[in-house]
Amino acid sequence: MNFSIVIPLYNEAENIIQLNSEILHAIKDLRNDNCEFEIIYIDDASNDNSLEILKSLNNHIKTIILKNNYNLAQSKSILNGIEVSNYNNVILLDGDLQNDPQDIIKMIDIYNKNQNVLVHGYRKNRNDPYLSKVLPSKIANFIVRKFTNSKILDHGCSLKIFDKKIVNPNDFFGDFHRLFAAQISKDINVIEIEVNHRPRTKGRSKYGFERVFRVFIDLIFMNFSKKERSSFYTLGILGLFSFFFSFIALLYMILLKFFYNKSFVETPLPIVFIFFTLSGFIFFALNLVLETVKRDLNSNTKGIKNYKVLK
Repeated sequence: MNFSIVIPLYNEAENIIQLNSEILHAIKDLRNDNCEFEIIYIDDASNDNSLEILKSLNNHIKTIILKNNYNLAQSKSILNGIEVSNYNNVILLDGDLQNDPQDIIKMIDIYNKNQNVLVHGYRKNRNDPYLSKVLPSKIANFIVRKFTNSKILDHGCSLKIFDKKIVNPNDFFGDFHRLFAAQISKDINVIEIEVNHRPRTKGRSKYGFERVFRVFIDLIFMNFSKKERSSFYTLGILGLFSFFFSFIALLYMILLKFFYNKSFVETPLPIVFIFFTLSGFIFFALNLVLETVKRDLNSNTKGIKNYKVLK
């Protein structure tokens, strides 16, 4: 079985050489067991010398280096790496040396013994600051489990193995890599295994407590986009409800005027009527704008890449 190891990087110049060496060492025995590998590094527009170090690597296995045209964040970098991968089986790995490449060995063993499976890492003993990293992760994982009925303990662990055929880029948005397993767990068997987690000794972490808010926003949009064109119908339903409430306000004003001989100007009903009428028009106008933008983006971006293959 063949694997593509996809590693997004942003300002990890101090870690690249050691990471690359550990990956080569971890897969050495596996290659002797008729497993073939390629390594795909994605430089997410780093402003240190990460790219220069990547280009200087002289590996004995195929190594592909991508450079994003601008900073796209981790999820989009992963999707770019998957897009250029030559093998169906993908291994995701962080570039900060906190994931241990040695864990790839036992994860591949489990992956090879099962079908239609995602093998997912579980950082049981995290070596991170509690307040800035561990606590936000616990809160984010709790929120994800409540929203998605997922049983996964550690959605934030980057170390994963899966078949890239299950990844449709159009189905993912935001920090998709954190919700990836939760989204597909209804259709794919997810096997979560304990992995080693090491303290960060070089470089600086890019995430903190704000990840909780990112996850919460992603969960809201994930629920809105479960079905095709659901955003279209969601906005349409909101528009219809707005017109319905404006109509109710109008009827009540007529009732007061002609049956109770009371001026509706003395009530807040005119403001309510105007508010919901305008809201209805805004929802429908927004829907029209979004659908127009979607069509333009789909027609104008076909074939246009936001990265370059350097090696």
